[in-house]
Amino acid sequence: MSKPSPSKHALSGRLSDMDLRLLRVFREVVRAGGLAPAEVALNISRSTISVHLSDLETRLGMQLCLRSRGRADFKLTPEGEALYQAIAELDGHLANFKSQVNAIQSQLTGELRVVLPDDVLEIPQLDLPATIARLRERAPQLQLNIQLAAPQELELEILAGRADVGINPLHSRRPGLSYQPLFSHQSLLYCGANHPCARERDLAEELLTQQELAAPSHAVLSGAAHLYRLFPNRSTANHMAARLAMILSGKFLGFLPAYLAETYVKKESLIALRPERFCYQIQNALTFKSSAADQPAIQLFSETLVINN
Repeated sequence: MSKPSPSKHALSGRLSDMDLRLLRVFREVVRAGGLAPAEVALNISRSTISVHLSDLETRLGMQLCLRSRGRADFKLTPEGEALYQAIAELDGHLANFKSQVNAIQSQLTGELRVVLPDDVLEIPQLDLPATIARLRERAPQLQLNIQLAAPQELELEILAGRADVGINPLHSRRPGLSYQPLFSHQSLLYCGANHPCARERDLAEELLTQQELAAPSHAVLSGAAHLYRLFPNRSTANHMAARLAMILSGKFLGFLPAYLAETYVKKESLIALRPERFCYQIQNALTFKSSAADQPAIQLFSETLVINN
């Protein structure tokens, strides 16, 4: 594919409706991971999508992606990566604009996009059903969009403008985000009932750390990193449910929130190992963009949270 000739003022003047349509097509192709997967989201054929992408590249004077027939061969160029990030920021600004306009009205409308941990219903301190009920009573016309994500994805969804507010483990404070601490919980080291360590629960640390660990595929909390480093033999999974299944298999050890393991401990399917040594606390926080702190919908979500400490 030949590289489009550069244009010094590709987007000089006003953005046309066609410009916005081409940018939307590009955004959906990137989100889908290729032209073929984007056909459903855009409801147009692959050939039409290809023409739109070529038109956009010509309009901007830069090559945005390397593409072929398959999903695996679709790849953004550095210019395409930068444009996608700019589009994500534009989406966030548009969402902010909608919220500000809605604030002018006496009744909150529009959309509130909430991103939550994938095990949210298991967290005893957070009563999500009661929170949703209170939010609906206070703002019956506010449309809710609730997404579940792995811990490493939560903050990124907010930063990219794909979510407005979330509750996530407080790993580190990212620039541009504000955090409101809510509650904390403890994580312990567990094994399944069929694991060899289950037969002798007061094992020496040297023997425990020789076992294979089911670990997160993302960076762990700074307060827990020293414990994970003790286990050189690790397999990974990005979601908590997958790590739970690995531990229940009897082939892995792994750290889990005590609230998640409690039911399995009562059934003697999971056993906590050396809880006085292998434990750490996780702080959870309400998270949102600092620039959006005054948005009425985010303030309302914070006010209606039902927390059981």
